[in-house]
Amino acid sequence: MAFKNEVVSDEDIDRYNLPFPKGGGRWWTRDAERDYYLWGGLSGNLAFDDVQEGRFYLYVDGTTYWIKLLPGKGSESLRDSPYIIKWNSVARIEPNVSESDKFLKLISILKEALVVYGFEGQDDDWVKNPKVVIGF
Repeated sequence: MAFKNEVVSDEDIDRYNLPFPKGGGRWWTRDAERDYYLWGGLSGNLAFDDVQEGRFYLYVDGTTYWIKLLPGKGSESLRDSPYIIKWNSVARIEPNVSESDKFLKLISILKEALVVYGFEGQDDDWVKNPKVVIGF
C-alpha cells in the first residue's frame, strides 16, 4: 500500500500520542501498511513578511522526525494548472540522522509522502492538477 491523505482516527491519535483533538477532522498522509505517516505543512504568513518554511513530522520505523523544509518558487495562484508545489532543500532533521543509508532512506520516504501530501495534505477541490517538485 502507498501513502494516502486521510482523516486521523481517534485510535491513531491515542496510538501515536498526536496533539490533535479527537473528532477534530485533522488530515495526515499515511502509509498504513508500512506504518509511516506525515503531518504538518507550510508555516509563515507572507502578508506579515514572515519567512515561509515547511514544518513536518514524519514517522518511520518507530521514530518521529521533525523536518524543516525550505520552499522554492512555485505557483502563486490557486488557479494555476498545474499548481506547482516546490521544495528546495531540507534545512533540519531532528533527531539527527548521521548514517548515510538511513538518511537516504528517510529522504526517499519523505519525497514519496510529500508527493501525495500535495497542497494541504487532504483532498483539495480548488487546486487543479497539482505537481510537486522536490529539489533535494
